[in-house]
Amino acid sequence: MDKQTAVFLLDEYFQRDDALDLNEKQEQVIIRQLMWLTYQPTPEDVAKIVEENPMFRTVSPNRYTPEASEKQRRSQQTQQSAQEQKQILAQFLTEDYAARVAPNMVRLVDQNGKIVSKINFNAFAAAVKSETTYGTGKHPVRHDILSEIVLRLDQAGLLEHVPQVVERVVEKLVPTPLTRREEAKQNFKLEKQMNRAESPIKGINEEVAKKPVVSETELARVAAHDLEQNSIMGEINTKIAIHAHHGRSHSATSFEKKILENIRDAGIRAGLPNEKIDQQIDAKRSEMTKWSPQQALKELRPELFTSQPKAGY
Repeated sequence: MDKQTAVFLLDEYFQRDDALDLNEKQEQVIIRQLMWLTYQPTPEDVAKIVEENPMFRTVSPNRYTPEASEKQRRSQQTQQSAQEQKQILAQFLTEDYAARVAPNMVRLVDQNGKIVSKINFNAFAAAVKSETTYGTGKHPVRHDILSEIVLRLDQAGLLEHVPQVVERVVEKLVPTPLTRREEAKQNFKLEKQMNRAESPIKGINEEVAKKPVVSETELARVAAHDLEQNSIMGEINTKIAIHAHHGRSHSATSFEKKILENIRDAGIRAGLPNEKIDQQIDAKRSEMTKWSPQQALKELRPELFTSQPKAGY
């Protein structure tokens, strides 16, 4: 399953009455799990994934929340022994749970416990010691807490990724050889130019037309026009940046922004004045106030909404 289909399916889950309120990081985890599935899931499958994942259980005696009292935090620390914390960390590392939230990163350790990437391992170890009860932190040592640490490090660009191999194809241009007649004709033209009475350099200089001198008034007018066009384009970019779906759907907002960016780029390529592009952006934003959460995705990827045979399980 591709990412856009997974986002659309997650939006359908949020329409349910029993849907949990997830933050942006938790949404990214669910989207990655949907992309790994080998069958076509339904919103009920999304609900099952959310319910079975301990990261999203809101009612749990061991779940850490920022609103927990100091008494609850101390009880969580006493509930976990050092041996239990080491076992949880060992399972998280050797079974590569980090790959579920950061699939492109280099593994922390291999199956035998040998460090694969010192950069990733040191960054992860420092974060675990500073944020969990394994060190000086307040969070308990759990797989969901450790996964959140890995995801945050990856989004901050602190983890080493597997290098991607880019294949470059170079096309070599081979000149077409001239025929004897074409070669003789070219030699005749070159000889005629070289045997001119006047100096070749002087002749070239005489052929170059002098550029007209532009007045200061014209330069000031052009500068003012450019400044006005830059100001209008700045307003266009601001409108696109602050745009949000009227239903506050994260995925619908990103799709609608992409449509607005396409309108802006198409206008620039067509050489339209920035005033005209601004009018098109305003008209499209006014139209989007009536759109459903799925309408923007339909505009970008209409092939996703064509009837297709159900995939077999």
